[in-house]
Amino acid sequence: MAANLDAEWARGRDQLSASLRAQLERGRAVTALDYQQAVARIPIINAGFEEIFERCDAILTPAAPGTAPKGLDATGDPSFCTLWTFAGMPAITLPLMQGANGLPLGVQLVGARGTDARLLRTARWLVGAVAADAEV
Repeated sequence: MAANLDAEWARGRDQLSASLRAQLERGRAVTALDYQQAVARIPIINAGFEEIFERCDAILTPAAPGTAPKGLDATGDPSFCTLWTFAGMPAITLPLMQGANGLPLGVQLVGARGTDARLLRTARWLVGAVAADAEV
């Protein structure tokens, strides 16, 4: 993220939110060696999931540790999607439930690398199945 937003950092880091600035500062502190070592682990992570995806279309996980945040100041805690993003696996969040506070509570479907269309079909099926159960 630090590399992708380098121009924004250079042009106006003082205009970025405190949260984004902190994340970019952490990213800018990562050494090239640490980055290369992390990237070298991606194939190992994906190989570890191969057996699961041979038997399943997707993995169902929580999307976040709680409901969506109130207002438009934040998008929520990204920690539940970090592994999938790092490994290049497609993931989709579906706001299928509602928390006690009335805000959306999402689930996340994750697919194997390169199976984006299959994941979207699975997500469409899940949304339809939940809607059908809600009508009963």
